[in-house]
Amino acid sequence: MNDTIPTPRGWVNEPDGRGTWSILSTCVLTIILCCWTSVAPNLPAESDGGFRRWRYKFDLACITLLGSEFILMLSLGQWSSARCSVKLTEQNFHEAGYKDWTIKHAFFADMGGFLIKPLEADLPSFPLDAKQLYILVKDKYLEYPNLNEEEIEDRNKSGKLARSVHGYLTSLSSLLVMHYSYLGRLFTLAQAIWFTLNCIFRFAQGIFVTTLELTTLSFILAFLIMSYCWYHKPMDVNRPITLQLTTSVAAIRENHQVSGLKWYETPFDYLSRDQGFLARFWRYYIRILHHMHIPMATQPKRRPYDRIPSHYFLNTDSRAEIIAAPTIVLFSAMFLIAWNSHFPTATEKLLWRIASVNTLAYALIGSPLSAYFQRTMFRAELRQQKAQAMLDRTREPKRWIDRFAAKLRNIDPEQDPDLEIPLRALIPVSFLCATYCVGRGFILTEDLIGLRSLPESAFQTVSWSKYVPHL
Repeated sequence: MNDTIPTPRGWVNEPDGRGTWSILSTCVLTIILCCWTSVAPNLPAESDGGFRRWRYKFDLACITLLGSEFILMLSLGQWSSARCSVKLTEQNFHEAGYKDWTIKHAFFADMGGFLIKPLEADLPSFPLDAKQLYILVKDKYLEYPNLNEEEIEDRNKSGKLARSVHGYLTSLSSLLVMHYSYLGRLFTLAQAIWFTLNCIFRFAQGIFVTTLELTTLSFILAFLIMSYCWYHKPMDVNRPITLQLTTSVAAIRENHQVSGLKWYETPFDYLSRDQGFLARFWRYYIRILHHMHIPMATQPKRRPYDRIPSHYFLNTDSRAEIIAAPTIVLFSAMFLIAWNSHFPTATEKLLWRIASVNTLAYALIGSPLSAYFQRTMFRAELRQQKAQAMLDRTREPKRWIDRFAAKLRNIDPEQDPDLEIPLRALIPVSFLCATYCVGRGFILTEDLIGLRSLPESAFQTVSWSKYVPHL
């Protein structure tokens, strides 16, 4: 990040080497590829059209662009849940003659791959997650879904194909769609490796590296971890498998002694619903965005849900947290590399330093703070206690300050007790998130406006002949 004078101003053309367009286009292309190919949305609802299915992936890609740490934790939570499902099934169904329950099966279940068809005529089909499916099969309310991994991958195909030219074209199209995401990830991986090597050798040769390239490196880091977590998650699967219940939903809820408990997503959400720290805060802020008419991460409108939303956070286990902690710290610390870099003005350099320190502080303070709140306020065993406490509140608080505080703690339209957040957690975390958003916004803005004034060495290319003779 060395400064080199004189400093060209404005747009620099590139007849023989790097120019402004080369820097901008390479970084933007790499960021878009990382954001788009790394995300893996859940199954859409059966009634969703092509645009809605594209919209679900677009929402996740936008969230990745604005804050890769969030999608990183989302993928780690799903990875944790899938591994837990495999462990549970191996312990209880291994000797029952069933086909192996792999991590791909677990991902398929958690992404809404299994729909329940209730016996009640007035209750439409709704999805199960992996834990709900495990409990219902274990209690013999459902038949174990004996299917192999190839059958899961085939869920994006159109079924019977006519023996005609059109049929063969449709078959080829299905094959291309099935492998599109995997090929996209491979292409993105190749681009990411080439981009990273180029930046490493620029540092080694003392050639200027722009802040936009540093930001691109942070996206590459997040892409690698997310791709690892979602490697076994089925891609572009659009058709779920419908399972028939052998007992009515009402009878199952009564047998589990929850017949009088209100449900908010599906009648079986009590079997696995555990709204931890990340899940509650994420849905709180998403609700605020919807109030501001920013429709990011759309919610199902039907009750029971007809799909499992892709942006729902699941709790991470210790193995996932071991991966998350150093990754997020490294991601956040990457912007400090430009501490003494060249900036168009002294004010921009100062603001960059503040924003980069703030980003790192968000990781160093936010991570232990979230772990503390998760273990003290959002433990699974406290969920029923808080739900009962909400039911016991038969009268409104008399003082206006108490009513205002109650509304702040829970902004869900249905006052779902699982989404309530104590103010002693809401206030400090909201402050951290607000400062993070401001800092993140400045970094992304400076990446672009900083291109107007770069040192001459920013437009030099790496001398590969130093490492590869006769090149």
